[in-house]
Amino acid sequence: MSDRSTQEPALQSSEAILAVADVPATVRFYREVLGFQGEWLWGTPPTFGGVRWGAVHVMFCQQPKLATLVEGHQHFFFCHDVNLLRERHRSTGAPVISEIEDKPWGVREYTARDINGYHLRFGGSPTYNRPATATSTLPTFIRIVERLPTVDEFAELTRSVGWNSSDPATAALALQNSLYGVVALDTRETDDGRIVGAVRVVGDAARFFYVQDVVVHPELQHQQIGSAMMESVMAWLKRSAPRGAFIGLFTGKPGFYERYGFQNGLGMSLCL
Repeated sequence: MSDRSTQEPALQSSEAILAVADVPATVRFYREVLGFQGEWLWGTPPTFGGVRWGAVHVMFCQQPKLATLVEGHQHFFFCHDVNLLRERHRSTGAPVISEIEDKPWGVREYTARDINGYHLRFGGSPTYNRPATATSTLPTFIRIVERLPTVDEFAELTRSVGWNSSDPATAALALQNSLYGVVALDTRETDDGRIVGAVRVVGDAARFFYVQDVVVHPELQHQQIGSAMMESVMAWLKRSAPRGAFIGLFTGKPGFYERYGFQNGLGMSLCL
């Protein structure tokens, strides 16, 4: 009988190994111009080396002939404040070949060329631009109610924004195990209202709380509905969460949540 684990293998990390013409010169460029904070060299003279910046590592292999063919080859780095990094690279004279801008694929990025010809793309969250249709006050027909959405309401609302919530059984269990919920109701058609927004909080109710599924129907986004629901969530957390509890969330729009005291940072996740 085999005692081998039946668990599927999983990749844990990835590090680029770039062909370069001169390893020490490349390491100096990445440290002095790009801002990487650590280095190592191998061999006398060095034919291999690398740099690091926090959890990010890049290695270099001395391959002069191959290095003549890398012009335009791209490598992407994601950072949490791409605007600040662009200013730092401006001060160090990094050769930027594509200026910073919000890209249509949902990333704010710019491109710098290293001394070997690699095009290094630095990207982060896009800049929030307030739409012309945005309002400064909550519409009078919107009612904020402290409750969880029903399974059907949750399915309809998440479908409206393109989220995959097709399994009613898991949706029902997720809602049942939530700690708190708040919904936004459009009362123009009926007194009970049609659900147009929802937020729920999950966790262990003691040391860990997580703000989950912040969603507003596309027809009513930028109308202060998300802000009103988050204010309700924050009031509940202040009443219910013990001092020192961790409160987290995952978002591609950190600027929206910074007003409530959330700070951008690194984390870990696992998708089964």
